[in-house]
Amino acid sequence: MTNNKLTDEEKRKTIKDVLGKDSTAVGKNFLLFSALADNLSTANDILSFAELVPSFNSLLSGTVASTAVSTVSFVGILLLPFVQLINIINAYQIGHRMYSYRCVAYTITSWVFDKPKVPGSARILSNINSGPIQKRQSATKEYNKLWLETSLNVLNNLSAISTQKKIPIAHMKAIFRALSGNKADKLCESVLIHFEKDFDSNTRNIWKSNYKIRYPQ
Repeated sequence: MTNNKLTDEEKRKTIKDVLGKDSTAVGKNFLLFSALADNLSTANDILSFAELVPSFNSLLSGTVASTAVSTVSFVGILLLPFVQLINIINAYQIGHRMYSYRCVAYTITSWVFDKPKVPGSARILSNINSGPIQKRQSATKEYNKLWLETSLNVLNNLSAISTQKKIPIAHMKAIFRALSGNKADKLCESVLIHFEKDFDSNTRNIWKSNYKIRYPQ
């Protein structure tokens, strides 16, 4: 795409041309389609808006998207298929759950930007081990195992979404790169922010205080 942004009229025409009769269902999500088109020009993606429209529509199908145009709102849509995984994580104590959620964020980010998988958060583990409560010798091993299991589940879920919705992996990645402004740390933080709702007020403050630990630390 060029650096010239499409007008809303041009975006609607492109969507109609590509989706035909299915384009009538796009209305409630138009702001997200618009954001995708606007950001593609700055995301260094070779895929055009027209190429991504069907995939984006498939990702949004069956969801109630927020009218707020943000990476966080779209990340929430992607994470809907992760309900079973998240329920499993909820069975762990709060520290384990926080570490697993961070793993979800890091794994998605590495996958989207074709970066090496992050084996864990050294900063978070260091904070855990230096805390006032004496940790069991097996604590680090437990956290490492939890990270590995969560990461594998995330990658399996991403693959399943691609297969079930018949969306090319390259399209999924391009969509997320565009909506995050081609910034890995922005996408990662958006996933972390999405999980805020899963904590009560006290633990939420702890969770948010760790946003200063940036991907892939």
